[in-house]
Amino acid sequence: MNKLLILAVGSLLLNTTLFAQDSSLVLKLKHEPKWTATLHSGYAVALGSTFQFYPDNITNIAVSMPANGTPSKDVTYRAQTRGLGEGFRFGGGLSYVLNDFLNVGVDLDYFQSSISRTRDSSMQQTTVMTGGGIATNSFRQANTISYSARLLTIAPNITFKAISRPKFFIYNKIGAILVLHPNAIQHDKETDAYSQEWQGYVKDSSATSGSRYDWGIKGPAWGFMGAIGAQVKLTERIRAFTELQFTHVLYVIKNRVTTNYDVDGKEMVNTLPLSERQIDFQKVVNNNLYGSDPNAPTVTVTQRFPLTYVGLQFGLAYRF
Repeated sequence: MNKLLILAVGSLLLNTTLFAQDSSLVLKLKHEPKWTATLHSGYAVALGSTFQFYPDNITNIAVSMPANGTPSKDVTYRAQTRGLGEGFRFGGGLSYVLNDFLNVGVDLDYFQSSISRTRDSSMQQTTVMTGGGIATNSFRQANTISYSARLLTIAPNITFKAISRPKFFIYNKIGAILVLHPNAIQHDKETDAYSQEWQGYVKDSSATSGSRYDWGIKGPAWGFMGAIGAQVKLTERIRAFTELQFTHVLYVIKNRVTTNYDVDGKEMVNTLPLSERQIDFQKVVNNNLYGSDPNAPTVTVTQRFPLTYVGLQFGLAYRF
């Protein structure tokens, strides 16, 4: 019994001495980076609730008025499939790890979106002249209207890790959208062609005009976003990720100003009265239709442009 006690005490003293002499036996916790910087790019598709063309879907109007026949008017409608919010986007972000399941961060994105539509109109009229001659009058018009919007957004957000594994994790993200210096531009281009023919005599004329309108937006514009994504480990510090993101932003219009009005290559915006060059939008409007001032802006009720889109983006994340 005494021999066993002496051996146990000796073994304890020996182990204590070795542990004190060998510092390599001290355990150290691995440092995990708290910050993550990201770069990403992707493409967004506008949803049905975004700004499109108003008030109709007409793309072609054709009127025929024959001298000895029944007049006709054919109108072609085409469903709207594009809206503001479509296009390529790119940006970056910075996030901080609060715990194993929660990150907070901010994303910065930029993209420019545009849509356009052309409406064709035509009219052909034949008339029987005195003496039996036939006179033909033809008119054709092509009107193209386009809108473009620039979005520079800052999105503070919170990321929740839904499924976390050593090699990957799946997450969802929610955040607010702040649009800095929001803008929207409208371009109109109209081409008219007129032709008259009678007894071999032909007279043609044409004209082209173009207008540019700048929409003043109340800034900053606000919105919200939600996303679901997955991040995969490439190296100890570098991750690859993909993300499906829904975004909604609302533009509140202050005014619309005609900045250019070109007729056959000649700038004529200064020939227009102020009432035709500028529209101001207000919450409450009381217009005197019999006493409008041509030297004052036209006033109408406030309009709002929704920009709603869903985008798929890919990127790289660096932890530090």
